[in-house]
Amino acid sequence: MTDKTHQLIGLTAATSLFFVFHPTDQLTWGIAGTIAIGSFIGSVLPDIDQPTSDIWDVVPAGEWLGKLTSKSLGGHRNLSHSILGFLLFTFLFNWLVQSFLKTGTFIDSPILLESFMAGFIAHLLADSVTVMGIPLFWPFGANMGFPPRPFHGIRILTGKWFENLIVFPGVVIVLALIIITNSNNLALF
Repeated sequence: MTDKTHQLIGLTAATSLFFVFHPTDQLTWGIAGTIAIGSFIGSVLPDIDQPTSDIWDVVPAGEWLGKLTSKSLGGHRNLSHSILGFLLFTFLFNWLVQSFLKTGTFIDSPILLESFMAGFIAHLLADSVTVMGIPLFWPFGANMGFPPRPFHGIRILTGKWFENLIVFPGVVIVLALIIITNSNNLALF
């Protein structure tokens, strides 16, 4: 999947998670921003192992750091696309949030972590339906995907027509429906 699709799927997953586990009247603009920030970071972080990822465009010396990080992590879709990678990156993200985010800021730390995790997991799930699949149990075993063999021929090609014309607009509709369905009690309006 492309970065824009990952970001939208991550935001949709984090928003859904919020509405399932929190009262809708708690959704303020600060919480909405927290969900967006957490899901954005979580949904693009697995591609930190790809030197051409959009994540490197916003980092000083990003091109050089992207190549270094890619080599350090074993290339694209290795550690960062596995259960082990999810656990390591979640632990690191939580440590950074707890270490540097002051209590009382407009960012709600637990919701930031929930949104990060939702974005990260959504990224892995989205990549699992692509032709390449993901190494879920890295470093043990090969890439896995859905649907499994012998039906793997119907998996999505990253950045091609199906992602751009079906998946992306479909996720936009799902996100809109989630927001509309829960809009009666939102503190935003």
